[in-house]
Amino acid sequence: MSASMLAIVGAAVAIVTALLLARPLNQTTTDDLRRRFGPEFDRAVARHRGDTEAAERELSERLRRFGGLRVKGLSTVARERYSAEWAMLQARFIDAPGQTVAQANALLNRLAAERGFPAESRERQADALSLHCPRHAQGGRELHEAARRAAAGEMDTEAMRRAMLAGYELFHELLLPRPQDRKVDAMAGHARPYRPFRVPPQRSAHSSRY
Repeated sequence: MSASMLAIVGAAVAIVTALLLARPLNQTTTDDLRRRFGPEFDRAVARHRGDTEAAERELSERLRRFGGLRVKGLSTVARERYSAEWAMLQARFIDAPGQTVAQANALLNRLAAERGFPAESRERQADALSLHCPRHAQGGRELHEAARRAAAGEMDTEAMRRAMLAGYELFHELLLPRPQDRKVDAMAGHARPYRPFRVPPQRSAHSSRY
């Protein structure tokens, strides 16, 4: 076979290989975003009115900005303190739901910041949480929105209760022990296991308790 024929065959092989690889690569990117963001992927698509490509661009940008974020360690003492603070808020909910929702939102934001999520912007924090806590990140948004609406007198007690429960799911995930927590405990000389306050069964707004 002549050199020119070899060159033509080589070029054809390269083109076919590129075509075969192109589709799986795009599909892998989509699958990776679905895997990383879970329910956040569907929310992004819905927000872009079904435009999957636009949703993928948005989520890819989040991945670029926050993919390298490393969740910070939290000591057992700190985790138990946060857990106790939430338990106290929960106990006060029925007497002052609007105030409690606002305080719970602030507590969740503080915990997220201590875990290393952006604190300078609520939007940036929510975007980072959507990547690292995709199953429960929406609960943080719901609690934040409930605090805003409650301050304006636009939310009833039952809706605030649901927002508290949704926010707690994210709060609880952020408190779960992580490998880096052991390093913090070791440096502080703490070895006992984390013991969260037990959350009582869910109650309706018409109950005497939250």
